[in-house]
Amino acid sequence: MLPHSGLPRSPRALARIGAALLLVVTASSCGVRVPPGPEAADPRCADLVVGAPGEMEGLPRSETTSQGTVAWGSGADTIVLRCGVVPPGPTTDQCTRLEDQNGVSVDWLVEEGDDGIVHFTTYGRLPAIDVTVPRSVAPDQPSAVPLALAPLVAPLPVDRQCVGPEDLT
Repeated sequence: MLPHSGLPRSPRALARIGAALLLVVTASSCGVRVPPGPEAADPRCADLVVGAPGEMEGLPRSETTSQGTVAWGSGADTIVLRCGVVPPGPTTDQCTRLEDQNGVSVDWLVEEGDDGIVHFTTYGRLPAIDVTVPRSVAPDQPSAVPLALAPLVAPLPVDRQCVGPEDLT
């Protein structure tokens, strides 16, 4: 477990960070500029980046300027994955378990910003992953992106899981 770094951990705060990241994401001759997470040097992040698909939601993979990051697309229509972000602590915020067609599941905190960006942060995985998906790229089902990433993310160690209403009784 990482020590508390003073960074925001609520999905709402993380969504604002994600939206800010997309404002920072720009195409340049060096690739898409994305700030790395504080634990981006974790070797598991390198494995995740290497294993990331070459295409996502019909967008080609783009070069990025930071370790532990992957991007698909360009400009405002860029899907961004950052590995090694600050893991969310215990929370009462909405936590969702997404399971793909093969039964591979990952818990995510999900927050949709007013700017049309859906922000997904893994819950209970180390290192933590965040993914930002513009609604312009996936208007009907932005969760298709984390679902497509489930086989890549699921092998990461788990230290907690979403708690369902049935677990609170």
